[in-house]
Amino acid sequence: MAVRQRRMLVFGLVFVAVVSLWRMVSVEREKRRLAKEHEGVQQLVKQLEAEKGRLDAELTEARRMIEQQFGELTGLQEGVRGTQARLDTTVVKLAQLQREYDALLQDDASVKRQLSAVIAEKQQLEAKFSSLKELRLAIRDVKGKLWNARWAAWRLQIQAQREADQGQLALGNRGYLVRDGMPTSGASPKMHVHVLEPQPQ
Repeated sequence: MAVRQRRMLVFGLVFVAVVSLWRMVSVEREKRRLAKEHEGVQQLVKQLEAEKGRLDAELTEARRMIEQQFGELTGLQEGVRGTQARLDTTVVKLAQLQREYDALLQDDASVKRQLSAVIAEKQQLEAKFSSLKELRLAIRDVKGKLWNARWAAWRLQIQAQREADQGQLALGNRGYLVRDGMPTSGASPKMHVHVLEPQPQ
């Protein structure tokens, strides 16, 4: 009986040892599995943090673009308002021109004469400037007239200055070369005063 109890006791101890060993192996396996899962979760957290950073950057860029587009839209709205104001002014001017045109059309005979004269002048100008040679001659003629007009104006200016100088010289300057800090000779040439050395007696 004692042998049987000892066997049962040994068997029980072996069973407890096997169960304990199996439990330790299971716990160790579970710990490894949990460590792997924990590592995977950490990698997933890192990926999510990286994704969050990327999304934050995209959101910041999107906000900047929206603000920029809002500014451009505001500028465009101001431009549209300015264009609308100019358009309104143009419409008013156009209506005024239409009224003036209608008033001109009332005097039909005068308008027809003026129109005929304008058409004739247009045809003359078209005939005159139809060739490049005639155009060059016309330009040369205009340049010559401009030069002659400038030359005549310059001569008149010189003549007027001479007459003014002669008038000032006729009035005299009462012996002053400089009076109140200003030369009294006007635009006349500068005077040079030479002082002679005293002669020995």
